[in-house]
Amino acid sequence: MQVAPSPGPAREPAALWYNARVSENGVWSERAAGSGKLIPELSAVMPAYNEEAILPLSVGEAVEALEELCDRWELIVVDDGSTDRTPQILAGLAAKEPRIRVLTQRPNQGYTKALIRGFGAARYEAVFYTDADAQFDLREIARLYPLLEDVDMVAGYRDGRKDPWVRLLTSAVYNRLQSWVLGVDARDVNCAFKLFKKSFFDRIELASDGFLIDAELYARAKRAGMTWTQTGVTHRPREKGSTTVHLSTITETLRELWRLRRELASSS
Repeated sequence: MQVAPSPGPAREPAALWYNARVSENGVWSERAAGSGKLIPELSAVMPAYNEEAILPLSVGEAVEALEELCDRWELIVVDDGSTDRTPQILAGLAAKEPRIRVLTQRPNQGYTKALIRGFGAARYEAVFYTDADAQFDLREIARLYPLLEDVDMVAGYRDGRKDPWVRLLTSAVYNRLQSWVLGVDARDVNCAFKLFKKSFFDRIELASDGFLIDAELYARAKRAGMTWTQTGVTHRPREKGSTTVHLSTITETLRELWRLRRELASSS
């Protein structure tokens, strides 16, 4: 259920959430009690597959943003069976920064399985995920976090999206398909900039495959009576590497959507 935002389930302990106030220039001006930083603790999940060209940038930016915003944090990078130098690069980065946790899947198991594994490994009470392509500024988590007090999930949508036409087309078609098949109202389903209460993953069981995980997050949240809100985030062009999404993904995803719909209906 999308809210704008409204009160959700019972609040988490007060040590995690705080009452945010917006100053005249739009900057969140209060911080977590007893801390100089906005977020007490956060687990960030980042799936990666053959991202050797961009990983030093994306992981480096993530570490800087998390250190700026969070008292305690971890960056969980799930290497989904990469065949390039991604494993070696991640090993080097983790050796320098112990809060980077590298999980490895062999062989490649797909985007959804990588995220599910990362979510399952998260240790902190706020859980965030993004992709390893450095198309987002993770400092904008600061805009999502205050909204999480009253909802279970805060989902970004890409303002001024900077993607090739094939990605824009597949995304537009996919947003309409998932709305039609699953009845979920989401402006940008697959935007890889989402923040959750950790309890979100205690109340649902993710089981999809391929690229369906975002639609499944919304559908299972709706079924469980959980709440979410959406907010715009800055989107940047991909500087290096290449996407794994193609036009053929639409047909495959439609089949997966129908399978998910049947599964949800059969378990009702």
